[in-house]
Amino acid sequence: MTFVKSILLGSAAGLVAVAAAQAADLPTRKSAPAEYVKVCNVGGMAGFVLPGSDTCFKISGSVVAQVSGGNLNKGYTWVNATGAALSATAPSSSWGVTNGAPIRTRPDFGMGVRGTVQFDARQDTAFGVLRGFIETQFNDGSGYQGGGPGAGVLINYAYLQWAGLTLGKANSFFSFYGGGEDWDNLISPDQQGYNQPVLFAYTATFGGGFSATIAAQNPIAAAGVAGGTQYVSPLNATLNGARAPDFVVNVRIDQAWGAAQLSGVAHNVYASSAATNPASTQNVWGWGVNGGVKFNLPSFGSGDNIQFQATWTRNAAWFSGLPDAFGGEAQGIVGSAATGAGLGPNGNGLGPVFLDTWNNGDGTWATPTAWSVSGLMEHHFSPTVWLGPEFAYGEQHWSGLSPMSGIPVNTQAWEAGATLHWDPVPHLDFSFEMLYEAIHQSTPVNGGTAVAPISATHFPNDADGFEGRILVTRDF
Repeated sequence: MTFVKSILLGSAAGLVAVAAAQAADLPTRKSAPAEYVKVCNVGGMAGFVLPGSDTCFKISGSVVAQVSGGNLNKGYTWVNATGAALSATAPSSSWGVTNGAPIRTRPDFGMGVRGTVQFDARQDTAFGVLRGFIETQFNDGSGYQGGGPGAGVLINYAYLQWAGLTLGKANSFFSFYGGGEDWDNLISPDQQGYNQPVLFAYTATFGGGFSATIAAQNPIAAAGVAGGTQYVSPLNATLNGARAPDFVVNVRIDQAWGAAQLSGVAHNVYASSAATNPASTQNVWGWGVNGGVKFNLPSFGSGDNIQFQATWTRNAAWFSGLPDAFGGEAQGIVGSAATGAGLGPNGNGLGPVFLDTWNNGDGTWATPTAWSVSGLMEHHFSPTVWLGPEFAYGEQHWSGLSPMSGIPVNTQAWEAGATLHWDPVPHLDFSFEMLYEAIHQSTPVNGGTAVAPISATHFPNDADGFEGRILVTRDF
C-alpha cells in the first residue's frame, strides 16, 4: 500500500512539473498595461505626445460669459454745411454737426459669451523648438457693443516659430503691452489681443535677456474683419491698396527686475482723393516710436508689477493707440463708408477723426501727429484677489489743414479704470470692470469763420462716459 501511494504521489508531482514547464513557454495572461498616452514637456509646455511622432501637443481654452453696460445718451452725425448727412459724393468742406442731426442711441446693456480653443504643437530640433500655435474664438452676443464679443468665428492667432522666426498671425512687435487689463482697450496700440497682423519676423537673442526683432506686418485686415492699420476716411479719400507692409523693429530686455522695450514702425499711406475735381494722390511714409518699461514688485506679492508705455506717431494713426481706445474702432469719420457717422468715444457726443491723412479738396493733404502715454498696475491682495488699475492720455494734432476742412485741428482724450479679479477656485475667475473716458475736440472753422452748422453753439466739443462689465471666465 505504501508502495502504491509512493507511485501515485510521484506521478502527480511529475504532472505538475510538466504542466509548470509548459506554462512557462506560454505568454502570461497578466501583462503590463499598454501605454496609450505619453506625457511630455517641450519648451516649458506640458502636453502629450502625438502617436507616431515626436511632437508634444496641448489643447487648452476658455469660456467667458459677460454682461456690460454704459451711460449712453446720444450721438451726433457728421453733416455738411447744408445739413445733409455726409456721403461719398458730399463736399469735404464745411463738415460738422447741427442740432438737427439725427440722435443715435444704443442699448444701455449687452450680454455675450466667447469660447476660445487653443492648439499648441512643439518639438525639439537641432535649431531650437519648432512650434505651431492656433487660437480660434467663437463669439455670440448682442446689445451694448454687441454684448462684448459680438458674433461670429475668427482665427485670433495662427503662427509658427522656429530658429528665431515668427510667421503667421501673431502679436505685433511694436506695442509693449497691448490694450491693457480691461475688455475695452486703453489708449494704446494693441495688436496683442485684438487686430493682430499677419507677419514675417525674425528675433535675435544675445544672452542676458537682450533681444532684437525685425518684422514685416500686413497693414490690411482680413476680408470682412474690422482692423488693420490703414486709416483714411472713405468720404474723403480712397485707399489705393497696400504698396508695402508695416516695417517694425524693436530692441528688448527681459530680466528678473522686469522688462523694457524700444520699437519703431514705418507705415506707408497711399491714397487718392474721393473727389474727382481736383483729383490728387498722396504716397507718403508715416512712422512711429514706442517705448515701454515694466517693474516687478515682489515686495507687494507674487505677480505684482507696474508698467508704462509712450507712443508718438506721424501719418500712422493706429499706432498712436487713439483709434483703438474704448471701442474706438468704429468711431467718427473712420467708422462707416456709408455715412461716416460715429457714436463718440463710448456712444456719447461726436465721433473723433483719427486718420492717417486728410484730403483738403484743393490738391493738398493735411498731416496728423498723435501721441499717447499710459500705465497699468497689478496688485495681489491675496492668492485669490487682485486689482488692475490703469490710465491713459492721448492727443492728435493736424498740420496743413485747409480752413475749409471743417474738422477739429486738435483732439485730446483720457481714460481711467480698474479691474477687480476674484479667483475662488483654480481655473475660475470673476472680474468686475469700470472704465471712464473723456474727449475734447476743438471747434472747426469754415473759411476762418465759425458758421452756423459748425458753430461753437452747435458743435459738441466735449463728451465723456462710463462703462462697466462683469465677466466670468473658466479656463482649461
